[in-house]
Amino acid sequence: MTVINKKTLGNIAKVSGSNILNLTASVLAGFLLPKILGVSDYGYYKTFTLYKSYIGLLHFGIVDGIYIKYGGYDYSDMEQSKFQYYTKTLVLIEGLVAITVALISISILHEDLLFIFLSLSIYIIIKNLTTYYQYISQITGRFTEYATRTILMSCMTVLIICLFYVLNRVFDLIISYSIFIISVILLETSVLGWYVYTYRRISFGCDKRYHDIDDVFSFAKNGLPLMVSNLVATLILTLDRQFVNVLFSKYDYAIYAFAYNMLALVTTATSAVSTVLYPTLKRTDANSLREDFPRLVNGMTILMFFCNLIYFPLDSFVKWFLPDYARSLDIFRIIFPGLAISATITIVMHNYYKAINRNLLYFRISLVVLGVSFFLNYFAYQLYYSMAAISCASIISMMIWLLLAQRLFVIEYNYSWKKNFVYIVIMCSVFYGSTSVNNLMIGFLIYFLALCFITILFHKHIATTMLYGFTKILKSVMR
Repeated sequence: MTVINKKTLGNIAKVSGSNILNLTASVLAGFLLPKILGVSDYGYYKTFTLYKSYIGLLHFGIVDGIYIKYGGYDYSDMEQSKFQYYTKTLVLIEGLVAITVALISISILHEDLLFIFLSLSIYIIIKNLTTYYQYISQITGRFTEYATRTILMSCMTVLIICLFYVLNRVFDLIISYSIFIISVILLETSVLGWYVYTYRRISFGCDKRYHDIDDVFSFAKNGLPLMVSNLVATLILTLDRQFVNVLFSKYDYAIYAFAYNMLALVTTATSAVSTVLYPTLKRTDANSLREDFPRLVNGMTILMFFCNLIYFPLDSFVKWFLPDYARSLDIFRIIFPGLAISATITIVMHNYYKAINRNLLYFRISLVVLGVSFFLNYFAYQLYYSMAAISCASIISMMIWLLLAQRLFVIEYNYSWKKNFVYIVIMCSVFYGSTSVNNLMIGFLIYFLALCFITILFHKHIATTMLYGFTKILKSVMR
């Protein structure tokens, strides 16, 4: 069975449909929230979101271990007594972790940071349990359930942000970052409650005949490399933000974080591919994995460079609607092409590493890149003391990451990497050149025409296949 088939496209269509609303919520959060909160409070909120990206570390690989072992299973094949035990054990572990984080925060932090980390301690339980249920939905192919909950979260987020905007702009009420963080936690809790109800068969009750802590340790042992590699990958992608958060003012960090907030508009729209890809790869034979790898990598790269077209309207919109954040456009312009590199690694290559059980190798590669990234970010800061220099360092780090991550497939799949790498370098250069043109419309036309010409020149067959796939997805969504 090939990776790229009708069923896969259908599953992507389901998740993509839910991501349309998710994208709407992201747009509102991306542009209304900074206006509602103001620069300082927005900086505190983005500090919360920065540290919550590390919360996945605190299930100690147990969820990832379950993900690896049961990937490709049908829900009916999952033993009820075992999963009741796994669920209760995970709740106990996350509860103890949350209490520990809360106590440490109370003893060493004050004021805004204390509130942020106390909120994070509550969020630990909610997020990691939600992730556990999401993984069950994904590995068992129940993408409708996953999509439905994404739609619920998106709709509720849209309503909350719109309500806050009206209260702030019409009634002149001050909305602080703390109020929005509390709202986010309550929304996530409602989604978790729905998951618990849906999966009540494996959530409540416990067969006393089954009580094997060794299974949990086994999940942690097998999932730890994947969990840590996920964390390291997250650190690579967020290290520049961490530098800015620590070394610059909260105002500067708000500006820098807003650039990544705009970047998230694209990652939200493309996350459907990552959600569906791993369970599909697990059900795919080795020959098809080998054959489809170049098409998936090249297709993802092409897709991301087409997504870069959004830079041009965003430039005008931010200058008009959020002039206080106009400085972030300089950062956004630098980091945006890097999305083609990071998406190729995290969405395609990482899922391949998981599918062929090479998680430890991916972890080692990511660890090396993390070290290189830390050095480059630190060197850029010491040399230039600017956020732009740190952004440039992150792009160089991603290039190095790509070269190292694809080496396995060059050896085992005989993957011809040079053409796509040259394509990436050329398109990054074209993007930087076209966005330096003062007239945005002329810059847009230059980039679009160059993108079409160079894509056809390098990847004519892939571009045709992608057009066919998009047509299929569009038809499925419209139905």
